Amino acid sequence: MFKLLKSEAKGFTLVELVVIIVVLGILAAVAIPRLFDVSEEAEKASVETMVSSLESALGIYASKQFVGAQPIAVHNPFEDLSNIPSNYKGINDPVTIANTPDGYWSWRPSGNWIMYNPRQQITGGWLNGGERFIIFRVEPVVDGGDTVGIRLNTTPAYAYTW
Repeated sequence: MFKLLKSEAKGFTLVELVVIIVVLGILAAVAIPRLFDVSEEAEKASVETMVSSLESALGIYASKQFVGAQPIAVHNPFEDLSNIPSNYKGINDPVTIANTPDGYWSWRPSGNWIMYNPRQQITGGWLNGGERFIIFRVEPVVDGGDTVGIRLNTTPAYAYTW
């Protein structure tokens, strides 16, 4: 009975497509900065968790050594973890951006440093090769001339902020 004319074919008009593109652009402009904030917060939490794990591992090591009447020695804290993290690059001396890329940890025996090359920009830290590293020194805790524990410490010269 009624025939559809070719001009009545179904589809989106140019105006509808432009409106959809504008709406998607606004959503992207709002969502993308929040996504980057989330990833920065996740990296901060990851670094704090790793430092806490290393501190706990050093405390357990010192307790075992003390109970076993063994000397407590400054050493690589990653060796005390039951699960070595996949982003640990091992012993590197010197630590560089080539052997410790963004998002990875290394142990530097000269100076007893654990070092992390953050994905995000930080202020402060240790500058090497144009990148700033987060570093913590493994230090003995001494009481009356005896080493009674081990701790992680950042020095004021290498303090950092995100």
